[in-house]
Amino acid sequence: MDRSAVPALTRAMSIVDLLADAGQSGLTVAELATRTGIAKSTTALLCTVLESEGMARRYDGRYRLGRRFLGLAADYLATVDDLEDFYETVRRLPIISREAARLALLEGTDVIYLARYESAGRPRRVTGGIGDRFPASITATGKAILATLPPDAVEDRFRGKLFPRYTERSIQSLPDLLRDLDTVRERGYAIDDEETNLGQVCYSVAVRNVPDEVATLAVSTTMTRQRASEVSAAEVVEELQQLAGVFRNPLAGRSF
Repeated sequence: MDRSAVPALTRAMSIVDLLADAGQSGLTVAELATRTGIAKSTTALLCTVLESEGMARRYDGRYRLGRRFLGLAADYLATVDDLEDFYETVRRLPIISREAARLALLEGTDVIYLARYESAGRPRRVTGGIGDRFPASITATGKAILATLPPDAVEDRFRGKLFPRYTERSIQSLPDLLRDLDTVRERGYAIDDEETNLGQVCYSVAVRNVPDEVATLAVSTTMTRQRASEVSAAEVVEELQQLAGVFRNPLAGRSF
């Protein structure tokens, strides 16, 4: 059996690993017990504890990873140098280096920010910090990622959900969101046009290895409306594509 000094923790981690591998399909207590070799009663208890701590969630009798891991991941990313390329690239970009930049991950109907850059000497913007969540429906990063999903998948994700209103320009309905995403697909980038904060405009592109790939990440830049009127949107998007390249897999789509 377990050789760990804390066998309960070792068993719990083995369950977490299996849930991570299972993804959205999840696993039942019986399946987890079979794969780990842990007694079913003990497995059920461990799953209950993981659920109470936010590290697992149960739906239709199947367990999946819990949302707490997103916050922990963001906290980890804030303490390591793995994202240094993101910051180094931003500092080399003529336009974005003078503004603000974010790296965001889509989770459900929200985005969570994994990296945050603010230029020195500019007025501080009311934008998300590392680990913060914002509604995907009104953020440029959220819309950039959602636009890579099929429309019916977006409908399924938002059906019955409330649309948060941050400003009078915030999208407030599923039909309006779907129309906005059609525009995003046509032009190749997303815009938050004062939907999150009045007086601020945000541009974003999804991180995709190939054109038809469903994205999970997006990069963005935020600036004042006045500044947005002074710069070329095409140049901003070109810089965002360079920034997105930091997170692309150069081997994706290749065969060996």
